Amino acid sequence: MTDLRDKLSEVPHSPGVYRWLDADGTIIYVGKAKDLRKRTAQYFRPEHQLDRKTRALVEHIADIRYTVVETEEDALLLENNLIKQLQPRYNILLKDDKTYPWICIRKEAFPRVMLTRRYVNDGSLYYGPYASVQHARRLLDLMGSLYKLRICAHALSPEQIEGGKVRCCLNYHLDKCAGPCEGLFSAEDYDAQIAEIKAILSGRTRVVMASCREKMQQAAAALRFEEAQEWKERLALLEAHHEREKAVGHGILDMETYRLLKEKTLPRRIEKSEKVLEQMKKDLGMCVLPRHIECFDNSNIQGTNPVASCVVFRDALPSKKDYRHFKIKTVVGANDFASMKEVLNRRYSRLMAEGEELPQLIVIDGGRGQLSFAREALMELGIADRIMTVGLAKRMEEVILPDDPLPLFLDRNSSTLRVMMHIRDEAHRFGITFHRQLRTKGQTVSALRSIPGVGPKTEEKLLKHFKSVKRMKEASLEELTAVVGPKLAELIRSTE
Repeated sequence: MTDLRDKLSEVPHSPGVYRWLDADGTIIYVGKAKDLRKRTAQYFRPEHQLDRKTRALVEHIADIRYTVVETEEDALLLENNLIKQLQPRYNILLKDDKTYPWICIRKEAFPRVMLTRRYVNDGSLYYGPYASVQHARRLLDLMGSLYKLRICAHALSPEQIEGGKVRCCLNYHLDKCAGPCEGLFSAEDYDAQIAEIKAILSGRTRVVMASCREKMQQAAAALRFEEAQEWKERLALLEAHHEREKAVGHGILDMETYRLLKEKTLPRRIEKSEKVLEQMKKDLGMCVLPRHIECFDNSNIQGTNPVASCVVFRDALPSKKDYRHFKIKTVVGANDFASMKEVLNRRYSRLMAEGEELPQLIVIDGGRGQLSFAREALMELGIADRIMTVGLAKRMEEVILPDDPLPLFLDRNSSTLRVMMHIRDEAHRFGITFHRQLRTKGQTVSALRSIPGVGPKTEEKLLKHFKSVKRMKEASLEELTAVVGPKLAELIRSTE
């Protein structure tokens, strides 16, 4: 959870889509946000502020992935598509049955053009989904202004039309429908309307505009001025729609360009990674590429709270989900050498027991002493000959090789040394962060225990509910009473 909170602190204040992952790396929930940082932080409020289903989701969250987009509408569409594609477990449990609208041209005689939120594979044509229902309705209103379409649900078979079984509805009398139900409008003419609607919804409005302009000119040349005026009004509607769609289309083009640039950057990145790994293999005299590297660092201040960190790089890049913390258990005092041996023994005995892959390269933050004890741990486990292990001494950034009395000095600008310094610095940062949290927790416990009547069980209950002494102090008397009862709540409130 500590690592996750670090990641959450790096999430930008931008619109986008976030994905929660469980400990197995499975996406369990997809959500959208106007502000990714604020939205994702809301999941980690005090438990009493979350509903039951959200609490169940939070209990399974182990990692986060997110995608930044340009607008909220982009976030809506991406979220909708990802949910349909991935079917995350908690989207099903927490869903509100909302989906985004489509414009459907029904597969039927004299097709209806309608708004729907259900995509059914029935042979009908679907356009969308639209992030905004207002946008979809504007398009439908445009179709209603340009064409005379039926809205009734009658099955208009030739037998029904010829038999006079269906009568024109009010829309016909309002001049909004051409009356195909009574045979007043041929199937050919109606299908010509549908063909133009398909063109508009497919983004080929220019074709329809050209046809409209030609008919307007023909009517004017034949002195049919009323008809020419009708075509002129229709053309004006199409031109206004076309200008609006051009603005939207430019944004889509930008997003497509951005996607292609991202894809191009990712081959380049893979290509660069391969070159770095090849260089590391050569510089360190390895038999295989160091695709999986692990680095260890010990951290303690004046012998208190000794801890160690393990940082993992895959293909020369951090794999933060694989980072691990260790509390030193068997070593008394500040003994870096023995602590290093304990941690490596615990780390790799567990990986072997669980059948997990071992790294090709281990980097030890330290000199020959730390490296010697690390190698000792690997020899006891019988894997010393399977993993290349080196030390990286801070003084001159020299690389310590286990069987070479002389250190290896690499060029400061070499990719090999840069990767090794990066993973060493990351291990140091990760370890210091953990150590600081342990010290803060110790101070928190001391502050709670100083309150009369607060023992270990009450302390645990308060920390579980309020998460920190600061939040506990800011809580109302009613909130404290709900957790520890009125008497102790009064004591806590009165304690400075």
